[in-house]
Amino acid sequence: VRPHLIEVELGEVELFPEADHEHLRPGWFESLVYFVSLHPHSEHHEDIPLPRDAPRASVEGEFMVSNTQSPKHPEVQVGRDGAGTDSDSGKGLNKHPVVTFKERLDLRVERLDTSLVAYLWGRKASMTNENVTLIGRSMAPLHEFSYQRRLTRWGVFDVHEGFRVAEMRLRYSVSTTPGPVGDIRIVDCQKTQVKIEWDPPESDHGAPVAGYRVSVLLEPGKPGGAGSDPAWHVLAECTKSLRPVYVITELVGNTMYVLDVQAVNKVGAGDSREARVSTAPLEPEPPGRPWIEEARDGCLNIAWKPSSEDGGLPITAYKVRMRKLLGATTFNQWHGMGPKDHHATWVDMGTVGAAMCEEPWGDPRGDPQGGGPALYD
Repeated sequence: VRPHLIEVELGEVELFPEADHEHLRPGWFESLVYFVSLHPHSEHHEDIPLPRDAPRASVEGEFMVSNTQSPKHPEVQVGRDGAGTDSDSGKGLNKHPVVTFKERLDLRVERLDTSLVAYLWGRKASMTNENVTLIGRSMAPLHEFSYQRRLTRWGVFDVHEGFRVAEMRLRYSVSTTPGPVGDIRIVDCQKTQVKIEWDPPESDHGAPVAGYRVSVLLEPGKPGGAGSDPAWHVLAECTKSLRPVYVITELVGNTMYVLDVQAVNKVGAGDSREARVSTAPLEPEPPGRPWIEEARDGCLNIAWKPSSEDGGLPITAYKVRMRKLLGATTFNQWHGMGPKDHHATWVDMGTVGAAMCEEPWGDPRGDPQGGGPALYD
């Protein structure tokens, strides 16, 4: 179910002589004004119930009510009495009173009915009394696009006898939320941010796209996540730019995220388009603390445990460095390797392929899983 926005530009109502009800003729101490109410309906026109009471003001999600206006006779007259006129009502002459509204109305509904019914009301009032009369009604289809977004004339007919009592001039339109955007693509991927782009929706459904709504699904335990269940976190309610691109920051490396992008217009956010993206891999976790597996003929056999996390890519090699402590002859657990420990420098000893570490090696300290050996002079 989509939300819809019904917009009406109410121009004017031309009152025919048939609309001149005897009980609406005002005295010198009374005023006469007219207003229009518009109601969405889905019933057949013969089954639409008449309003029980005259509406006083618009009600959100139900109906629209215009302001009250007084009728006026046109200043310019066309033709002359008895010439070029309709024999019954004189409709060929420009002498019918006109109620000018020039008012914009809108109504948001959760579902779109099939028709928009307009009721024309007359209100005669004095200081002590008020009388509201339903003069006639008209209706137009809400699902027929060809009638929308252009000036139209609606015939207003008596609700009992069906004769024409007025003509209403207005423009109306129906719009809803946009369709889904195109497929989401990764433009740039880093450890803590991802840049994505997409194509605009194929249809804005009657209202121009104003921006895009971007959301991310956060798992419990991840930065920004809360509660015990995954929850959507809105990054941008409506982007300031119409460019279909967005940079998501403050992410965690080597992590998969679910993103959702929706086009937004004045009705609301449109259909979702979800995509899974992953941030760039991280550096591997440090391997286990190395130990001397064997010392023989001036060589050391060094072993270590493999890294517990590869950061997102297979580990291809281990880089081995040795620190030479100049002047050190004995090891002291309290003072390091000697008095000149601060002069020690690291020397690269080369790399060892990760494949050499696939076989488990016994740890003399009781750890059943060791690492690959390396021999150095």
